[in-house]
Amino acid sequence: MKTKRPWHSGQRSNLRLDPHTICRVAATAILLSLFAAGPLFAQAPSISERLPQNTLFYMQWRGRSFLGNADKKNHMLQLLEDPDFDPVRQTLAKRFLEWQQKASPAVPALQFTDLISLLDNPAAFGFIANPQSSAKTPDASHLASAFFVYNVTGKAGLVQKLKALAQAGSKTKPQVSTYTFGGSTIEVRTETANDAAATTSTTYSTLAGNFFLVATQKDCIQDLVTRFSSSTKPASSVIDIPEYLAVRPYIGQDAALEYFIHFPDPDKWIPSDQKDQPVARFIRSVHWEKIHAAGGAISFSGEATRAHGAILGDTSAGSLFDVAGSSAATFQTQAIVDAGPYFSISKFNFSALYQIVREAAVGAMTSQQSAGLLGAEAMAQGFLGMSVSDALQLFTGEFGSRISFAEDGESQQMYAVAVQKQPDVLRLLRAALAKFIAAEDTSGGTTYLDLSFPYRDPESGQQRRSSYYLAVTPQFIITGPRKAMVRDAVARINGKTPSMASQDSVLSNPEFVRLRQLLPEKLSGLGGADMGKIPWDKIIARFVEQMESAKQSNQNNPPTAEMLRLIKPGLINRHLKASANGWWKDSGGIYFDYYIQ
Repeated sequence: MKTKRPWHSGQRSNLRLDPHTICRVAATAILLSLFAAGPLFAQAPSISERLPQNTLFYMQWRGRSFLGNADKKNHMLQLLEDPDFDPVRQTLAKRFLEWQQKASPAVPALQFTDLISLLDNPAAFGFIANPQSSAKTPDASHLASAFFVYNVTGKAGLVQKLKALAQAGSKTKPQVSTYTFGGSTIEVRTETANDAAATTSTTYSTLAGNFFLVATQKDCIQDLVTRFSSSTKPASSVIDIPEYLAVRPYIGQDAALEYFIHFPDPDKWIPSDQKDQPVARFIRSVHWEKIHAAGGAISFSGEATRAHGAILGDTSAGSLFDVAGSSAATFQTQAIVDAGPYFSISKFNFSALYQIVREAAVGAMTSQQSAGLLGAEAMAQGFLGMSVSDALQLFTGEFGSRISFAEDGESQQMYAVAVQKQPDVLRLLRAALAKFIAAEDTSGGTTYLDLSFPYRDPESGQQRRSSYYLAVTPQFIITGPRKAMVRDAVARINGKTPSMASQDSVLSNPEFVRLRQLLPEKLSGLGGADMGKIPWDKIIARFVEQMESAKQSNQNNPPTAEMLRLIKPGLINRHLKASANGWWKDSGGIYFDYYIQ
């Protein structure tokens, strides 16, 4: 799995980030990725091969035709196409129509089915580094252009309706002008927000060939026009750079939705006149340059929906990669958290995280600020009875959790943390939690701490107290909302009660076992769920009750439970049986894989 990667592309990264415009562009793309249904169309060409090499990030929907016959076997798609899901779709259509009538009453309404049909064609959004020199753009808000691309084949009329709908909903009167470039008429739309800062945002949009293009910078839209006007692939694109080529195997060939992130070299990215600023010094101190690229995908080609990807770079000591724990075939906390319908385990190096952030912070601080940090560490040491670094080393880094459900659908979470030097761990907990410890007792080498925390009841507004329970064994801290749950976990690891692996554990689910075999043997994290043992109807009913209660106490912004009420009992369990996920680390990076079926 390890690959040699020539990382230096020599591309300068200059970003422009306008939150108002980016939100509009991203929201359009995200909306197009939800609730796919209907016939499948012919596959369209990839958009990513046309994007420039200085693309910092893109997410691409490859078109519904790319799914092929996935809806005939993929469990997630089958759930969305189940007749019992129709009421949800119908309600979404109703809400969409109501929103249009309220926001843009003068514009002809767009049907929800038409909106969903836009999924037939490929689309992408992301950020492209500003091609101008950093000397001309010293402001960090000008470092990149947001962009959106959509293949309008057979959908040009719908795109124009959607564009008109979005523009009609604007609360400001924009300045609109046009100019011609590369045979395309580019619309320039500038809006000034009605806020204290009078924020101004500009978007450029046009039709080039079969593609609708939007960008937040002039240079970017003109480059996109050149690239998408031609029917052939440009001479260079983001898929040609070494970083993309290294990530490509972890995106796969069957991705319906894919993304790519390029982490540029900070020395080339940060403007020269800002390299001595605290943020720039912090970035250099955490060795951000060791993180090179990331990418991943979601695919529906099999029975299971799969999400997978990687973060690639130099994982040698001294970078943020140190935070990820090493991979192994077994986990200490698994015997504690594997009983129940859901569990998750991960390994982290908390001490390495503290040292990395501390050293980076000191490097970015003035001498006076550094003295303040050292003083704060000294105070913490006096309070805890040991240095922060020594305290963190008491935790081996493995953290596990389990979720089970009560009869009324209330979730009950139990956590297990692997530790060493039990007496020191107890001393640390007693110092940190002194005012919350209501009782303490010891039995068979395990110390139990009963904790009581004050809180304000959101319904009555009165002060109340909630209880939590800790068990400190020679190897673990086990916490949970019920004392019996915690004591049962201790009894299991001590062999005094039968193991749950053969009856209530996710590990006994045949579907989980099959999915687990698709992951590497050695992992830094493992999780899974037995979907059939999750009481979805009770969970939904409880959530609806909570939402209705919140509606009575928050009339200005009342949440709605209508959508949840439409989910019929058995819909989820009829299609989804189990999930399994894992992540791991080697000398080339960190990798992750998730399956739900």
